[in-house]
Amino acid sequence: MALGFHHVERSSLDNVKRGIRCNASNRILERILDMQERVFLFDVDGTLTPARQTMNPEFEQWFYDFAEAYPVYLVSGSDRPKTLEQVGQRIYDRCIGVYQCNGNEHWFQNSRVKNNPWQPSYDLIHFLENEVKHSPYPLKVGNHIERRAGMVNFSTIGRDCNQPQRGAYFAWDNQNFERERIKNAINKKYPELHASIGGHISIDIYPRGNDKSQVSNDLRKEFKEIIFFGDRTQHGGNDYPVALAIRLGNLGTVHPVENAQDTWDILKRYDNGEI
Repeated sequence: MALGFHHVERSSLDNVKRGIRCNASNRILERILDMQERVFLFDVDGTLTPARQTMNPEFEQWFYDFAEAYPVYLVSGSDRPKTLEQVGQRIYDRCIGVYQCNGNEHWFQNSRVKNNPWQPSYDLIHFLENEVKHSPYPLKVGNHIERRAGMVNFSTIGRDCNQPQRGAYFAWDNQNFERERIKNAINKKYPELHASIGGHISIDIYPRGNDKSQVSNDLRKEFKEIIFFGDRTQHGGNDYPVALAIRLGNLGTVHPVENAQDTWDILKRYDNGEI
């Protein structure tokens, strides 16, 4: 059964399989149908792109060619429109599939095959609104609480901030640990939820288990080895759950990176057969 096809009706699956096997040029999906080898899984922000920015054009072309030769999946805490802004339509389409909202939404061949309907409680929203109100950071630009499939993304400065404002908050937070404090407070107050730091300005909040580890649970059914790249693989980061699941389950390899150049450098070694 091909990856992602467990969400598709059996008749549709059989038709897709026949179409794929008749298309000799589609090497990626042939690999999946035969359950071969390894899959490459990538976080987006800080791993393939700078935070909330687009891919380097040279890297984008190289990555497109790489995704033609190897099975590639993306997993992001963001929703589909934001990921499309960052990686572009052709990279999005070249990947086998994309997991959005920490895996709570799954896109396969431009169709959404999974969507988690969880919604936050009024009490949580009230708690977050108070955090915005009492934050010592002087700038507030709006869109502080963003509801996504199966999760909430929260930012005291606000997701409408521009890149210089984003960078300024990130530098301030690295000295004042506001997000760390709020993350810990949420995890203590709401034991049924989990909060983790994502990107440069925000916190991801979701029911326990609705994190990126659910992606590894899907991929392990279809591939022998998962190769994961992420910039937030440390404890408390939103890449940590999937990194931990891969390590504890002996499912493959985790590559912690600091930026897209790190990712590119390591991928070249895979492409050259050095790893």
